Amino acid sequence: MKMTIRTLNEQYMLIEYPVTLEEMEKSSKEMPKSERLYYEYAFKALRKDMKDTETIHYFTVADSKLTKTGFIVVADSNLYLVSMKMGFFGGAQTETIPYKSIKSIDFDIAPDPWGKAMMNLGILYIEVKGIIGSSKRTIRNIPQEHLDNLRKAIQDKL
Repeated sequence: MKMTIRTLNEQYMLIEYPVTLEEMEKSSKEMPKSERLYYEYAFKALRKDMKDTETIHYFTVADSKLTKTGFIVVADSNLYLVSMKMGFFGGAQTETIPYKSIKSIDFDIAPDPWGKAMMNLGILYIEVKGIIGSSKRTIRNIPQEHLDNLRKAIQDKL
């Protein structure tokens, strides 16, 4: 099997999508320990929801809730929003959004009135079909350089 993840240094990796969750877990061992912990929490939570045969088409940092940091994962059949649990024991929880329930997707870059922001400015708006009407999800803190590729990966699945 060809390895599709190549480590450049302790901060950067090149990932050729699609990859499996197992490949992502193996590559996380080359990250610094403090950063690796968050990825291990996310992988543990994703293992519960993702099928073994399911592949990941995009994976990046994002805040699915206003007060919680986490990741957004574009997989074969679902969009996964991973939120870190705060507190003494830590951990992560996932929210699954099936592609068939997504009505529309849009993106924006938050205005930055003071120059260099201390956070990522990418915002993704997802409109999800509900039982009665629809609901809108706002996913913040996405790196600007990942925003366009993330949107394309999700739209390819719709």
